Amino acid sequence: MDQMIRLDTQEIMNITMKQIAGIFKMEPLALRFVNDFQGEQYLLSNDKLHLGNQHYWAKVMECVFDNQVRPVLMCEVLYFLRNEYMESDIKLSFSYDFAEGAEGKASAVAEVSFNDNPELSPVEIAELIDFALSIQDKQWFEELTAKYNQLTA
Repeated sequence: MDQMIRLDTQEIMNITMKQIAGIFKMEPLALRFVNDFQGEQYLLSNDKLHLGNQHYWAKVMECVFDNQVRPVLMCEVLYFLRNEYMESDIKLSFSYDFAEGAEGKASAVAEVSFNDNPELSPVEIAELIDFALSIQDKQWFEELTAKYNQLTA
């Protein structure tokens, strides 16, 4: 049986900030939504614009550091969430409200589904072990190593 959790805008922002800090080894000062979708006007319906997993390359946020502002793409947010919730399927959506007075207010929702019996090959697990080492995630490294040893014993 699959389990599912639902993440709201703030939880998604918190995970994104944490992952960016860990991966880039720089503490973000701020994370803000962007709503300059000139090319995506065709996605507007009833003054709202919705982006989902299929809008992989859409710039959805900006991350502000001391000396630079870096775009954050939909695919990166998905990646950050997958790092946080391993062995899960994630349905991510961003909504922007362009109704009068809303000024492009953004919100995000993620549905994270867990497959109780994911099928990862030893090679895939070895790659994840390498990644866990590179980001110095000891707990994840130990979980993956135990799973790898179980499969290859």
